[in-house]
Amino acid sequence: MILHLIQNAALLLSLCCLQSINNRFLGSNSKTGSFISGLLYGLTCVIGMMSAIELEGGWIFDARSVVLSMAAIFGGPLVAVIAGFIAAAYRFWLGGAGMWGGMSVIVLAVLLGWAYRYFHSRNKVVQGLWSLLLFGLLLHILMLINLLLQSTDHTTDMVMQAGVAMLLVMPVATVWLGWMLVNIARLARDEQELRIAATAFEIRQGLLITDPDSRILRVNRAFSTITGYQPDEVIGQKSSILSSGRHDAAFYRNMWQQLTVTDRWQGEVWNQRKNGEVYPEWLSIVGVRNIKGQLTHYVASIDDVTKRKAAEARIRHLALFDTLTDLPNRNLLLDRVQHATNACALSKRYSALLFLNFDGFKGINDLHGRQLGDELLCRIATRLSNGLRSSDTLARLGADEFVVMVESLDDDRQEATTKAEQCAIHLKRVLGKLYRFNELELHSRVSIGITLFNDAEHTGEDLIQQAEMAMHQAKAAGKDAIRFFDPTMQETVSARLRLEEDIRRGLQAEEFIPYLQPQLDERGRVLGAEVLARWQHPQRGLLTPGVFIEVAEQVGMVEQIDLQMLYQACHQLALWRREPATASLSLAVNLSARLLYQPDFIDQLLQILALSGANPQRLKLELTETILIDDMSVAIARMHQLREHGIRFSIDDFGTGYSSLAYLQKLPLDQLKIDQSFVRDMIEDEQSLAIIRAICALAASLQLEVIAEGVETQEQHAMLQDIGCGYFQGYLFGRPMPLDEFERLLMANQPKPSLQLSSDHSRSEANTDNEMITARARR
Repeated sequence: MILHLIQNAALLLSLCCLQSINNRFLGSNSKTGSFISGLLYGLTCVIGMMSAIELEGGWIFDARSVVLSMAAIFGGPLVAVIAGFIAAAYRFWLGGAGMWGGMSVIVLAVLLGWAYRYFHSRNKVVQGLWSLLLFGLLLHILMLINLLLQSTDHTTDMVMQAGVAMLLVMPVATVWLGWMLVNIARLARDEQELRIAATAFEIRQGLLITDPDSRILRVNRAFSTITGYQPDEVIGQKSSILSSGRHDAAFYRNMWQQLTVTDRWQGEVWNQRKNGEVYPEWLSIVGVRNIKGQLTHYVASIDDVTKRKAAEARIRHLALFDTLTDLPNRNLLLDRVQHATNACALSKRYSALLFLNFDGFKGINDLHGRQLGDELLCRIATRLSNGLRSSDTLARLGADEFVVMVESLDDDRQEATTKAEQCAIHLKRVLGKLYRFNELELHSRVSIGITLFNDAEHTGEDLIQQAEMAMHQAKAAGKDAIRFFDPTMQETVSARLRLEEDIRRGLQAEEFIPYLQPQLDERGRVLGAEVLARWQHPQRGLLTPGVFIEVAEQVGMVEQIDLQMLYQACHQLALWRREPATASLSLAVNLSARLLYQPDFIDQLLQILALSGANPQRLKLELTETILIDDMSVAIARMHQLREHGIRFSIDDFGTGYSSLAYLQKLPLDQLKIDQSFVRDMIEDEQSLAIIRAICALAASLQLEVIAEGVETQEQHAMLQDIGCGYFQGYLFGRPMPLDEFERLLMANQPKPSLQLSSDHSRSEANTDNEMITARARR
């Protein structure tokens, strides 16, 4: 029987061969490979059962327990299920008294194999000869016990007859088959690693392998693409065939010294292609040693970084040079100014910065287009470059702004000033020549600001700012002029910056408050007021718009002031709405262009009205004519949208701006406001009087109200009434005043009990309401 079992176990050798072929062509991890493996294991069981020893009653003994347990251990669940199903199907077909015992052997082998695989995957069992031997003994002992439990007449005799032979042969067969399969798996992992290595060798990086003497043994395709050398041209050659000659002996000495110590080196190297072109590459070298620690090979990878370095150079150029004119930009100018200030500090010789701005350039762009404007700038840059010394620096800061730095003028300030002025005059003369664009002829005028320096006390930004301030002085003097920087300009700028920060702080602290100037009808009744912003400064006291409004407009904070005035006006209208005597009063609020054209302005205003509870029909927005012509279509659309909610509109300073009948017909207006300059001069100036008459006649024809501002005398008032003006505002009726003073004026104007707004009780209730509405609005 032992000999027969050994012959049966020999079938396992064929299984190993077939499994090896399967792994090679299909792979053990693929679904197809797993299916084929299951078939191989199952068919091996069938062949084994076909040639097995058959004892009485249909009991057969073969190596299926070894095969199926190995299928579970090395193949996994899918392989084991397929093999077990095939083996079970054939055993069922054979039938006989031992059929169910044979079935239990199949199940036991598969389950024990799975258990071994499970514990091995969690590092509970080490896969080796002894563990496989113990597994084989355990499997077949359990199998014999299972047979004894079958309780047939001949079971014990059969176990005694076959058991010893099984325990001698099958565990050894388990070890042998398991070890063969381990080696097959290891070999599969190795032909796989080799394939990966071969694939990795053909990556986009150039690779070459050399011996310890740097003689090239192998290269990949990317190497040939980068260097131009084919493999047969470099194999056997020293790697120095690629050397460009740009690196000295010390460079290579340091490279090999690091390689000797660490077996690694990487860095940028300039090498040479086959065609002689020198190119930059990123080179990485790794030393390879055998198990004895002996150096056997060097593996080098090369990346051609030509494009990357060109891109980096382009980026550096863009960071330092103007894209249109290719002149130095602000960054490079600042760097050169820094060098110049350091040189001046040593030599004590003066240098100068000239800030050039071209008068009317925006008009050229608007009239003739951006393309021609860019061409003009390029010609200007060329003329400036040709008109300067090679030691001078010319930079373009943006748009039509250029800066010239003239170094080492003189150690005497007056003489340096004269030379700087002569340079500016020379540049004006160069730039003043005619520019021809086909049939078009253009002239350019330039304003130049100059600042001198002979130390490193000021930064480059400071000096550019000084020259720019001087340029603005030149423009203020009538343009096409030259001005030198005066230190007093710096104080003006510093004061302006301090004011800017103070405005920002004041807005956050809600220090801007409304003052009201009464508006009356022809019978002298107060109908409302214009809201005028005042700044209740904690240190400087009450400030009028003349102090802060220009700076607020320049830095984009005037719209925040307008919003605060709108909020406080709507809040006051909400309070007045509660009293019958004041419910009909209206408030007019000036609106800046920036606020009107903000995308979310309408939503903001409607939210303020909703939160405050004000009547929109008592709110009047005053717009200047110049605001409207910025974007007439947008202005008309937004005014109509607000008009649908009941908000009214007045044109402020009418007659001083666009004053077109076309826009008067399109805009949803309620009122025209005669500018105070006409009112002031109307008595002595016939032209001003004629303009006022025309405005009143125009308003009457368009069914618009007319209000005159700046009314200061009874004579003006009477004359305006005779002309047909129905509403008035000015010092004759009241200066801009705080709310409590305005309410006292209301009492004097309409002395009725219901209008006693200034009583302590009424004012206390108003303050309480004020706090409640403010809190609700803030929420």
